Amino acid sequence: MDHVTLTPTPTHHTVEGGVLVGDSNARRLVIFEDPQCPYCRQFEESSGDFLHREVTDGALAIEYRMRCFLGIESVRADNALALAAEAGRFDELRRELFAAQPPENSGGFTISDLTELGRRVGLTSADYVKGVQEGRYEPWVVEIDRIFQEQDPQGTPAAVLEHEPVDSRLLFDLTALQALLRR
Repeated sequence: MDHVTLTPTPTHHTVEGGVLVGDSNARRLVIFEDPQCPYCRQFEESSGDFLHREVTDGALAIEYRMRCFLGIESVRADNALALAAEAGRFDELRRELFAAQPPENSGGFTISDLTELGRRVGLTSADYVKGVQEGRYEPWVVEIDRIFQEQDPQGTPAAVLEHEPVDSRLLFDLTALQALLRR
């Protein structure tokens, strides 16, 4: 990652700016997603349960690098995800965001939406609510997206397995994805 001064910077992120879900010693899959991207929601719907099981079983760790190129709604959602990572609830909120995803650029993922979605996964602390309301990490989200754009020029969802790009068609073919990850 380029050396950039990002203030304030959320905790519980990798050096590269992602959030690691799973055992850091497991085989690592990096996934680029935008919470407002309908293709990312489709990927979550088709492969999310499988990936969650692989992580739970210790066979895989996933580093999520959240993008925000689809607008302010994505920036707000990524801010909420950064706050959720600090509270140890990143993946729960990420999954909830995709389940409740509004149409692109429809004005969704409002502060009220993100507070309610957070509440559904146990994010009820005053710090989470205040962080969502004030957009605590929004400048960081925008800056890290610029860096992720260099790593993910094709759009979302995109994946890299052990430093090798994954053909995006495999992300929507569960059988092929399972074969790739179980090699």
